[in-house]
Amino acid sequence: MAQIMTRLHLTWLGLPGPQVATKNTFKVVMMILAAYVIYSTSLELASMPYDPENLPPLLWALKSLGSTAFSVYTLFSLCNTRRSVRIQYSIPEQRCHGYEDIVCSCCCTCCVLAQMARHTGEYETYPGTFFTKTGHPVGTPLTV
Repeated sequence: MAQIMTRLHLTWLGLPGPQVATKNTFKVVMMILAAYVIYSTSLELASMPYDPENLPPLLWALKSLGSTAFSVYTLFSLCNTRRSVRIQYSIPEQRCHGYEDIVCSCCCTCCVLAQMARHTGEYETYPGTFFTKTGHPVGTPLTV
């Protein structure tokens, strides 16, 4: 998702913004992901001595809060990114008018990401690459 956001010059929330706000979108999204992984792993390690039935309420609350916050961020930014792709490529909503972005993002996240990647990158002309800000080699046009 971070690569798609970078190609479309979106902020880390999936919203259009000035270049200064979109310049580091990939890094910000990767830092959010890394922070969540560290947070959830730390809580898992802290809860290892306890049975699931005897988990202290504070650990349970922190786990729930972290997973809920990350899920809300992911869905919010995915919906905004999908809406930006639809607007840029003039793709109309066909079902669930007004709610299609959230319905698709919630029901089939993998499909939404694959569809947006195809719309924002020309994989027949430019090869896909791992560990790059845009998913394409350096020098590839950001929005094809």
